[in-house]
Amino acid sequence: MTALELGIVTDDAARLVAFYTEGFGFTVERTLTYPQGTVYRMRRDAALCKIFQPAGGARPRPPTEPWHRDSGITYGALHVDDAETTVAAALAAGASVIMALASHRPGAKAAIIADPEGNVWEVLEES
Repeated sequence: MTALELGIVTDDAARLVAFYTEGFGFTVERTLTYPQGTVYRMRRDAALCKIFQPAGGARPRPPTEPWHRDSGITYGALHVDDAETTVAAALAAGASVIMALASHRPGAKAAIIADPEGNVWEVLEES
Protein backbone atom coordinates (compact mmCIF):
# COMPACT_ATOMS: atom_id res chain seq x y z
CA MET A 1 0.00 0.00 0.00
CA THR A 2 1.30 3.45 -0.84
CA ALA A 3 -1.48 5.64 0.56
CA LEU A 4 -4.92 5.76 2.13
CA GLU A 5 -7.40 8.37 0.96
CA LEU A 6 -10.50 9.25 2.95
CA GLY A 7 -13.72 10.13 1.12
CA ILE A 8 -16.53 12.31 2.45
CA VAL A 9 -19.92 12.51 0.70
CA THR A 10 -21.76 15.81 1.02
CA ASP A 11 -24.59 17.82 -0.46
CA ASP A 12 -22.54 21.02 -0.05
CA ALA A 13 -19.01 20.49 -1.37
CA ALA A 14 -18.22 24.21 -1.41
CA ARG A 15 -18.82 24.45 2.35
CA LEU A 16 -16.71 21.38 3.17
CA VAL A 17 -13.89 22.27 0.78
CA ALA A 18 -13.73 25.69 2.43
CA PHE A 19 -13.63 24.07 5.87
CA TYR A 20 -10.90 21.57 4.99
CA THR A 21 -8.73 24.22 3.33
CA GLU A 22 -9.22 26.96 5.95
CA GLY A 23 -9.66 24.77 9.03
CA PHE A 24 -7.28 21.90 8.39
CA GLY A 25 -4.87 23.36 5.84
CA PHE A 26 -5.63 21.01 2.95
CA THR A 27 -5.11 22.21 -0.62
CA VAL A 28 -7.26 21.15 -3.56
CA GLU A 29 -5.05 19.25 -6.00
CA ARG A 30 -7.73 18.45 -8.58
CA THR A 31 -11.42 18.81 -9.22
CA LEU A 32 -12.95 16.01 -11.27
CA THR A 33 -16.49 16.09 -12.64
CA TYR A 34 -18.32 12.93 -13.68
CA PRO A 35 -21.96 12.21 -14.52
CA GLN A 36 -22.27 10.83 -10.96
CA GLY A 37 -20.98 14.02 -9.33
CA THR A 38 -17.92 16.13 -8.54
CA VAL A 39 -14.83 15.06 -6.59
CA TYR A 40 -12.40 17.47 -4.93
CA ARG A 41 -9.07 15.70 -4.30
CA MET A 42 -7.20 17.38 -1.47
CA ARG A 43 -3.88 16.96 0.31
CA ARG A 44 -2.19 18.13 3.48
CA ASP A 45 1.33 16.71 3.66
CA ALA A 46 0.81 12.92 3.44
CA ALA A 47 -2.92 13.14 4.29
CA LEU A 48 -5.31 12.63 1.35
CA CYS A 49 -9.00 13.47 1.36
CA LYS A 50 -11.76 13.51 -1.24
CA ILE A 51 -14.93 15.55 -0.97
CA PHE A 52 -17.63 14.07 -3.23
CA GLN A 53 -20.88 15.81 -4.09
CA PRO A 54 -23.23 13.43 -5.92
CA ALA A 55 -25.05 14.90 -8.94
CA GLY A 56 -28.38 13.88 -7.41
CA GLY A 57 -27.61 15.24 -3.95
CA ALA A 58 -26.90 13.46 -0.67
CA ARG A 59 -28.97 12.96 2.46
CA PRO A 60 -27.44 14.16 5.72
CA ARG A 61 -26.53 11.41 8.18
CA PRO A 62 -28.34 11.78 11.51
CA PRO A 63 -25.98 12.65 14.38
CA THR A 64 -25.29 9.95 16.96
CA GLU A 65 -24.67 10.32 20.67
CA PRO A 66 -22.10 9.52 21.71
CA TRP A 67 -20.12 9.92 18.47
CA HIS A 68 -18.57 6.45 18.90
CA ARG A 69 -21.84 4.56 19.48
CA ASP A 70 -22.22 2.95 16.05
CA SER A 71 -19.79 0.48 14.53
CA GLY A 72 -18.00 1.12 11.26
CA ILE A 73 -15.82 4.02 10.19
CA THR A 74 -16.85 6.82 12.52
CA TYR A 75 -13.82 9.12 12.69
CA GLY A 76 -10.49 9.99 11.16
CA ALA A 77 -7.27 11.00 12.89
CA LEU A 78 -5.18 13.92 11.70
CA HIS A 79 -1.63 13.79 13.06
CA VAL A 80 -0.25 17.33 13.40
CA ASP A 81 2.81 19.13 14.75
CA ASP A 82 0.75 21.75 16.61
CA ALA A 83 -2.66 20.59 17.84
CA GLU A 84 -3.55 23.91 19.47
CA THR A 85 -3.09 25.84 16.23
CA THR A 86 -4.91 23.21 14.17
CA VAL A 87 -7.87 23.03 16.54
CA ALA A 88 -8.10 26.84 16.71
CA ALA A 89 -8.11 27.10 12.89
CA ALA A 90 -10.73 24.35 12.62
CA LEU A 91 -12.97 26.06 15.18
CA ALA A 92 -12.62 29.39 13.37
CA ALA A 93 -13.64 27.63 10.13
CA GLY A 94 -16.79 26.14 11.67
CA ALA A 95 -15.82 22.99 13.58
CA SER A 96 -17.40 22.10 16.91
CA VAL A 97 -15.67 20.59 19.92
CA ILE A 98 -16.65 17.12 21.05
CA MET A 99 -13.69 16.66 23.40
CA ALA A 100 -11.43 19.60 24.23
CA LEU A 101 -7.70 19.38 23.60
CA ALA A 102 -6.06 17.53 26.47
CA SER A 103 -3.03 15.42 27.25
CA HIS A 104 -4.16 11.80 27.33
CA ARG A 105 -0.75 10.14 27.82
CA PRO A 106 2.84 11.33 28.21
CA GLY A 107 4.02 13.06 25.03
CA ALA A 108 0.60 13.19 23.38
CA LYS A 109 -2.45 15.42 23.32
CA ALA A 110 -5.62 15.20 21.32
CA ALA A 111 -8.97 16.82 20.69
CA ILE A 112 -12.08 15.35 19.11
CA ILE A 113 -13.87 17.79 16.83
CA ALA A 114 -16.61 17.65 14.21
CA ASP A 115 -16.54 19.43 10.85
CA PRO A 116 -19.58 21.58 9.88
CA GLU A 117 -21.47 18.45 8.74
CA GLY A 118 -20.68 16.40 11.83
CA ASN A 119 -17.81 14.27 10.47
CA VAL A 120 -15.64 13.46 13.48
CA TRP A 121 -11.87 14.00 13.64
CA GLU A 122 -9.24 13.33 16.24
CA VAL A 123 -6.55 16.01 16.07
CA LEU A 124 -3.47 14.32 17.52
CA GLU A 125 -0.06 15.72 18.41
CA GLU A 126 2.66 13.32 19.55
CA SER A 127 6.19 14.21 20.51
